Amino acid sequence: MPEIKHHRWKLLFLAGLVPFILPIVIGLYTMTIESWELFDWIVLYSFVYWPTYLAGLIVIVISLIGIFKK
Repeated sequence: MPEIKHHRWKLLFLAGLVPFILPIVIGLYTMTIESWELFDWIVLYSFVYWPTYLAGLIVIVISLIGIFKK
């Protein structure tokens, strides 16, 4: 049973990484269908959706506490 809980914390950690990976993936896609530069897209995304970075960071911290708590 403790092993299952450990995997839940790892999944939570991966969920916390999503807000940091998503702008890059969407930016690469937008570059292929429109005339955006990746850096411009990431700056715009970060300006508009900065709270997602905070939420992701909070989730990552919580998951790391859960992983390293024995």
